[in-house]
Amino acid sequence: MEFTKKLPNYASFSKLIETNSIYVDKTGIIANFAKGNGPFFISRPRRFGKSTLINTLHELFAHGIEKFKGLEIEPLWDDKTYKVIHLDFSTFKEVTSISSFNKEFIEAFRLSLEEAGIEPTKEDIDSPANYLKKALEKEKEVVLLVDEYDAPLTAVLNDSVEFEERRKILSSFYLTVKSFQGKFRFIFITGVTYYAHTSIFSAFNNLKDLTLSTKYGALLGYTTEELEKYFCEYIDNAATVLNEENDTDVYDYAMVVEELKRNYDGYSFDRKCKSHVFNPWSIINFLDSPEEGFIPYWVSSGGATPTFLVNYLKQGLKKYNVDELQSLLSIDSTVNKVSDKLYPVIDKIADIDLFAILYQAGYFCIKGVNRKIFQIGIPNLEVKQAYSEIMLRLLTNNNDVQEKFTTSLYDILCDNNLDKLKNIFNSFINELSYETVKNFNEACFRDVLKLAMLTFNVTASTEVMGACGRADITAEAGDYLYVFELKVTDNSKDIDTKLNEAKEQIIKNKYARRLTDKTVVPIALVLENNSKSREKSDTPVCEIVALEKV
Repeated sequence: MEFTKKLPNYASFSKLIETNSIYVDKTGIIANFAKGNGPFFISRPRRFGKSTLINTLHELFAHGIEKFKGLEIEPLWDDKTYKVIHLDFSTFKEVTSISSFNKEFIEAFRLSLEEAGIEPTKEDIDSPANYLKKALEKEKEVVLLVDEYDAPLTAVLNDSVEFEERRKILSSFYLTVKSFQGKFRFIFITGVTYYAHTSIFSAFNNLKDLTLSTKYGALLGYTTEELEKYFCEYIDNAATVLNEENDTDVYDYAMVVEELKRNYDGYSFDRKCKSHVFNPWSIINFLDSPEEGFIPYWVSSGGATPTFLVNYLKQGLKKYNVDELQSLLSIDSTVNKVSDKLYPVIDKIADIDLFAILYQAGYFCIKGVNRKIFQIGIPNLEVKQAYSEIMLRLLTNNNDVQEKFTTSLYDILCDNNLDKLKNIFNSFINELSYETVKNFNEACFRDVLKLAMLTFNVTASTEVMGACGRADITAEAGDYLYVFELKVTDNSKDIDTKLNEAKEQIIKNKYARRLTDKTVVPIALVLENNSKSREKSDTPVCEIVALEKV
């Protein structure tokens, strides 16, 4: 199929325009703050278009509106052009030592000056801050753009000595920027992690933070309106390709949009939760190769699962109480947080709120607001599956657990083989780490089973409302819709009692009555948790001791 414009596969604004690629026009929003001086700051997760935003600002200030013909900003902009100092910290975040970081920073700054048309000093300079002082001596008015300011710090978050030394170097640089602030026409900084109340940003006592601004909630990411305005040809094409690939005719334009929403939409970052956006990276990759289906592009792009996040999750599973564990494991629920809790203080790395890390990394977003309290949760199916995979690896201490169970669990559910279902549930449960399971309650076990099903490619939900009540877990596979009611006991004498309770609840709440074209299979489950009382290491930590169709 021939398309009017190419998909946007460049971060460079000028390349997007020169190659006749789609540019989702955010310039009307950009004009609102670009007329000011700043300094401005915005935080968003990886792959949300921060670099494209920085490159757009670079083009605007360095070359004017020549390449902005037909865009919203064209009639709004009448400023002159400036020399633009453009620093991208993501390019040297892997530097391994303090001296190397300082050296790389100086070299990167020197190159950015050359590209801006500012002649770098030939003197031997010992720090980026001093290099900046020297560079600005003869300049009247310049623009400073900083992309991924936090990358060098996040890369060494687990090394407190290196972290502090890098922080000092960066702090000195920003203090110098402040001292020469009269020479800057405009300053804009982006990042993933917001290190609040540090000397990096306290240097700017007039910093304008756009991160939670309702006005700029849709500055990064694609809204539904933008998706359908700019990518309609590609959505039509995706419907055709998906029908051909799956030998069906069920996909049309509307269904593809709904599937895109289910998989890649749901992000909200403003304090009123007004704007909701898609992950641009996932949208572009899906539309480029719709035959691959709705796969998790954002997570597989690398860097979306940083080591420090995994380490903090591991610590949380060990030290959290039952309620906190349940918040971590329940992927359909939300956690209440005040805004300050989402932005950790840099001087207390060990005390960073785990949910703040999940939020800033893009695994959680704002789902609602109640009296200035943010309700944060997982935005969409892509992230739910990614989060489930991480949690299962940590819960089982087994990186191969997905490969071990994916095919067999789905096939067993499709065959409606309950004997094998009990066995595979127990095989999986026996992979769980004792150190984690000993703190589990019934809700935790329920949520872990759901995490497992999602990871093993089974569509599953928890606490699903039926005719008269909520089922613990529902799962779809082939022609069947399974409705599970789970009971947990730590006393083998109570197994029959718990099984009867589960059966009675299924019958009383009419779980079998579902609006579906699938065969509904209500199942009562009893899990015995021996983690607190077991004396022999060969005794299972926990196991499904009863599984019956009702």
